[in-house]
Amino acid sequence: MPAGHDAVMEDLWLQCCNGHEEALGGLASGFYPSLYYYGTKFTEDRELIKDCLQDLFLDLWERREMLGEVRSPKAYLFQAFRNNLFYRIKKASRYQELTETDTFELSSYSQETAWIEREVENHLDQKLGQSMERLPNRQREALYLRYYENLSYEEIAVIMGLRRQAVANYIQYGIQKLRLFWQQATIWLVLLNIA
Repeated sequence: MPAGHDAVMEDLWLQCCNGHEEALGGLASGFYPSLYYYGTKFTEDRELIKDCLQDLFLDLWERREMLGEVRSPKAYLFQAFRNNLFYRIKKASRYQELTETDTFELSSYSQETAWIEREVENHLDQKLGQSMERLPNRQREALYLRYYENLSYEEIAVIMGLRRQAVANYIQYGIQKLRLFWQQATIWLVLLNIA
């Protein structure tokens, strides 16, 4: 969604919190497609997704007076929808009897999923390590201290014997170069898959 859309949705959120029913309709229209699509990532039960979305917006209207302080309406709606959907999926699974075949398929799926997630994470760690190695030493050191050791810019400046602004510059330029390395790697992967 474009940034302008987010601003419109935030304005509608505030109007909804102030009791404007039309704003609730605008929020529902603006977020329904993306929330629905998000729901399809967790279940194929389209009716369940629709029910959860209806409940989400009804609950929003009922609780509107308490929600004015929400910092990110988009994040709130996605989180509330996800929580409700997961709760309902879990609740529904308690009432379904599993056969031995179902149990086997579920357990093998979760093992395969865990293996795939580990492989992807290892691959990403390896690529990040390789990209970090391509950075100049000072940028690499500043990034390491900031993101691996969670040190503040001031602490890094003391450690590296630099001014705070120099540390900020090293980190900014390092991140820009890492982004460039990742973009180049992605382009190569796409080209290799096309060939």
